[in-house]
Amino acid sequence: MISGLERVPTPAILRNLLLGLLLSSPRLSHVGFKLLDKMAYSKSTLLNPDANPVLRAVVKPLFYDQFCAGTNQKEVFRTRDTIRRLGYAGVILCYGKEIQISRSKKLQSTGSECTDQALEVEQWKEGNLRTLDMVGEGDWIGLKLTGAGPGVANALMNNQDPPAEFVAAMDAICQKARSQKCRLWVDAEQQMFQTTIDRWTIDFMRKYNTNGKILVYSTIQAYLKSSRDKIKYQLSLAAAENWTLAIKLVRGAYIANDQREKIHDTKAHTDESYNSIVADVLTGRNLGFLGSNGQSFPKIALFLAGHNPESVSKAWDLIQELSAKKELKVLPDFGQLQGMADVLGCRLLQKCDDLKASSESSTRLDDASKEEVVAVPEVFKCLTWGSMQECMQYLLRRLIENQSGADRMRDGLTAYRQELWRRWFGKSV
Repeated sequence: MISGLERVPTPAILRNLLLGLLLSSPRLSHVGFKLLDKMAYSKSTLLNPDANPVLRAVVKPLFYDQFCAGTNQKEVFRTRDTIRRLGYAGVILCYGKEIQISRSKKLQSTGSECTDQALEVEQWKEGNLRTLDMVGEGDWIGLKLTGAGPGVANALMNNQDPPAEFVAAMDAICQKARSQKCRLWVDAEQQMFQTTIDRWTIDFMRKYNTNGKILVYSTIQAYLKSSRDKIKYQLSLAAAENWTLAIKLVRGAYIANDQREKIHDTKAHTDESYNSIVADVLTGRNLGFLGSNGQSFPKIALFLAGHNPESVSKAWDLIQELSAKKELKVLPDFGQLQGMADVLGCRLLQKCDDLKASSESSTRLDDASKEEVVAVPEVFKCLTWGSMQECMQYLLRRLIENQSGADRMRDGLTAYRQELWRRWFGKSV
């Protein structure tokens, strides 16, 4: 049986195994989380892995290289090219700088910062323009709006209008992305920021998602109780104002330090939220548009980000079912984070390859089948780049996510062991 892991380099499989074993140990993972947390916010050179060669020698090959693209253009290009050789349609590259709110309600920023708002925004803009220099046509970049500095973060937290210098920076980023035929998404962040992030993102979708062209995606977190109402509102707004809503759907990544009362009470409720939103967008049902056979359903773009095999499998099967009946409202893209769910990503790639091969074979046998539309999604990998300290908060969230998915992690470890056994001894177990 083909697992899809055949395409993954052996060093990456070994690192997945080692990291999985470390995260499976409560004692080792607890110590590791504490150390990474200190490194993320420390001003000490001793605890800065960019400055301390001993820390760097441990953190970079084991943690940073697993989840991140690189600290400079050369490293990012190498990682990007490796991902494309695996068969992925492309990459989503994110600049690592962001701000979070601690439990004491203080702003915590990755990397160095200054007190000059205009300079902070300029540095953020230049970081994202450099990110665009490292991606190609068809790729994406991901934006963290809090990365534009404490001034912008405070405006987000207080539901204010965006500063003029921030709007100018976003326009420069959007215009360059459009000229390169790239897309971008605005990432979700903590709920203290999210209401304003949504409002600002809608303004940019109004500006750039017009005339059938799609540039800007917002992010919907399915673990929030308000996620369905948010989609219905944004979709109605887009239909009324004649622009295209573009959504990246995720489960959510801030459960460890976000407002718990706004999040679904159980994992099962979150799973149902995610799966039902996918079904409703793909079918055009239950989102407030009741035209005959869903024909009045407005145009929408969808990116399914997720590491849950059951959800991905359900979405894939529904895409194929609706496509066969010519009832599919949108063909979504799929994506997983670098260093997570490699087994799932490779299986998706294998399904895409098998579907393309089957379609080509049918076309050769019967010219009439050329009229059939085969729904083959594209699969991407999402990577963050930046200095090691700038990426520390991102690394912490990824490690917490991996730890919370203990059962899936164990399944992944089994698959990695089996693949290594096959390579070393030439047979499956």
